Amino acid sequence: MHAVDRLETGAADATLHLPNIADVTHRPPEWFVESTPKTSGMVGVPHRHATSSTSLGVIGRNLVLGAVVLLVTIRFFTEFVPILPRAANFVDIPIFLGLAAAAMVIPQRQERQRRHYLFLGAPAVAFLGLCILSAVANPGRVQPGPALVFIYGFLAPVGVYAAAYCLWPAGNARSLSRLLVVLGIVQLVVVLLIDLPRFIASGNPDVVSGTFGTNAYQLVFFLLIFTALLAGIFSVEPKRAAARIAPLLIVASFATILLAQYRALLATTAVTLVVVGILLGRRARGLAIGAAAVAAFAITFSYVVSNYPFLKLGSTATVLADDPRFYAGERLKAARPVSRLYEDKPLAAVLGTGPGTFSSRAWQTFAKAGSTSQSNVAGAYVLTLTGGTTYETDVSRTYVQSELESGAIIEGSRAVTSPHSSYLALLAEVGVLGFALLVGIYVAATLRAGRIAIGLLRRPTRGDPLPALALGATIAFLTLLQLGLLENWLEVTRVTFIAWVMLAVVTKELDARPARR
Repeated sequence: MHAVDRLETGAADATLHLPNIADVTHRPPEWFVESTPKTSGMVGVPHRHATSSTSLGVIGRNLVLGAVVLLVTIRFFTEFVPILPRAANFVDIPIFLGLAAAAMVIPQRQERQRRHYLFLGAPAVAFLGLCILSAVANPGRVQPGPALVFIYGFLAPVGVYAAAYCLWPAGNARSLSRLLVVLGIVQLVVVLLIDLPRFIASGNPDVVSGTFGTNAYQLVFFLLIFTALLAGIFSVEPKRAAARIAPLLIVASFATILLAQYRALLATTAVTLVVVGILLGRRARGLAIGAAAVAAFAITFSYVVSNYPFLKLGSTATVLADDPRFYAGERLKAARPVSRLYEDKPLAAVLGTGPGTFSSRAWQTFAKAGSTSQSNVAGAYVLTLTGGTTYETDVSRTYVQSELESGAIIEGSRAVTSPHSSYLALLAEVGVLGFALLVGIYVAATLRAGRIAIGLLRRPTRGDPLPALALGATIAFLTLLQLGLLENWLEVTRVTFIAWVMLAVVTKELDARPARR
């Protein structure tokens, strides 16, 4: 009875036991969280606003979960099974606006959330101000369309974090965990039944993309989160159905990652395995799943290299083993356009050349509007807005175009030598301070997710869904930080939104729990 007394008085964290309490009382977990008065530590004490609060909590939760579903699946229904117009690929914009509007409309009862707006709000506002200042300082070069797309691409994810934090009702962590597991299984089913037959017939790895349409790299990003989540579930939530099939799903995910031929993510996959292994290594089950994941990756890698040599995974791994600095050195050479820019225009290091003017995704959206690539969804709409003319600036023409035309192909890919990178774009378009502010936001988010994961996994409660979610969020941000070196990933809202939603939910859930004694 001592444990029950601690729960009733608030001395112990009742939210960790909500599934069991809900089963005994035949009420949903949301009822207890939303109907708990702020002045009481007891669970399940109703008050006069309980019904309306519970309803609003369910609405907020479903809005956040629905946003994740749309982000992950929309391209399947616009590109592979085209029952929706291609314009629906821009669903991230209504998602951002919808979540922001809902967060402002739905009443909030949690005071502890305010510090999180300050935590990310101050650098985000500073970055916005710097973008405006940079645009004003480069009036002849900056155009409204690319500038707005630049600001949206980099800052909208932070807005989604704030909105999701406001909307999410604490006590529903397992809802997001279950959804991510289901979506991961959906990816594997689509790959098995649709993508794999096409891959075998054509030998084209680009068709291995799950529900992400023509964007295989987005599938790989999601599967890295999926494998980390599964490892956490296996370690801390052994009674869940997902835990029982986690090893099989992890093997299938690795096979899919390798078949998708996104070689740039080989090192990132290795980092994921190391981080997951370190964080879960304190527990026997965590150590077991970590070792199994490493073995599964090694076996899967060997099989894919032997049977599909045209994917060039073996040669890439050989280069990395012989000279680990090779790819880093080649990537460093890709920074030459920014170095030349700073030499020719020293003021660019302070204020940049203006948002959307150099090599950002915003610049690409307008500069490559005429591209006939299957993945170029925005092109036709951009040409309509610009009267049929494509976009270029003096700095992109001088420093970027020549690099794109002369860039070397290494192991069948231009990714290593391409001037496209979120970091290079920030350095060029908003200067060193803008780079520091935006990257600082992502580093802070990564550290926060990592600290939460470490704290929860140090003394995990059996059956608690939050440690696995925190582990998944940590891997999401670690992956984004690495891939910002290779492409304009920090502007791809379809993947950044997912990472920030996960962090928002993990943070909200943790804030709702009493501090551990």
